[in-house]
Amino acid sequence: MKINSTQQYINQSYTANNTGTTARTSADKGKQSEEKLSDSINLSSTTRDLQKISAAAAQEPGDRAQKVEGLKQQVQSNQYTVNAEQIAEKMIGSIMNEVG
Repeated sequence: MKINSTQQYINQSYTANNTGTTARTSADKGKQSEEKLSDSINLSSTTRDLQKISAAAAQEPGDRAQKVEGLKQQVQSNQYTVNAEQIAEKMIGSIMNEVG
């Protein structure tokens, strides 16, 4: 059994495959495999728009809280009045938009 000739063949194969490159250690290969193994997600523009809308809807404007508090005080003190003409105009306007 000739071990030297087999070792020479392995050495020749190794140098032929790695010409112009450096030998990589197992740690280097581990780092490369970690870099290659990553998940990615691509969202459509519609999905991104929906996310923006959802985030905007989740944020309550600061002036709205003040308006609601003012209306609560008016209702509790019986000072809140309903303008029937404005309500009727808005109802008719919305019906006209649906029909026309």
